Amino acid sequence: MSDRAVGAAVQAHLLDGRLVALRALRGADAEAVTALHQRLSEHDRYFRFFTLQPVPLHELAGTLTEPAAGRYAMGAFDGDRLIGVAHYTVVDDDVTVAEVAVVVAHEDHSLGVGTALLKQLGPIARAHGVKRFVADVLGENHLMLTVFFDLGWRCDAGDYGSVRRVEIDLPDV
Repeated sequence: MSDRAVGAAVQAHLLDGRLVALRALRGADAEAVTALHQRLSEHDRYFRFFTLQPVPLHELAGTLTEPAAGRYAMGAFDGDRLIGVAHYTVVDDDVTVAEVAVVVAHEDHSLGVGTALLKQLGPIARAHGVKRFVADVLGENHLMLTVFFDLGWRCDAGDYGSVRRVEIDLPDV
């Protein structure tokens, strides 16, 4: 298994010139995960969770930072500040397909954080037997749709009313 698959940090350049560290989330990151989600605007929370209701952050932080089979979460760190998270969870009925989700701090949107995270997460998922990511994205969430389609991987989107079901074929490792 490659270093990426076991969580070694890699560096990524953002469009504003910053260099950020991308690495697997771990238990010690739970507080940073909570802080990132607490800082989300109502707009960003709605786009990520499809609701304005508060998300149980302690449960979310635990899910993202505790290792589990069929699940992997990666964070983008600007120094000590967590500015983005991408994670996948294998779907129950097909272990070659995983639901993927991304969240980026509002002030760091459109700088390549989500793209950098997904470009690292895809090969990790592929090394663990996942061949395709799926994501439900609100049709009005143009930023996230652009991230998925600009990865350069085969990507299809079905239209289910206000939600787009995006299917992304992961490249071979």
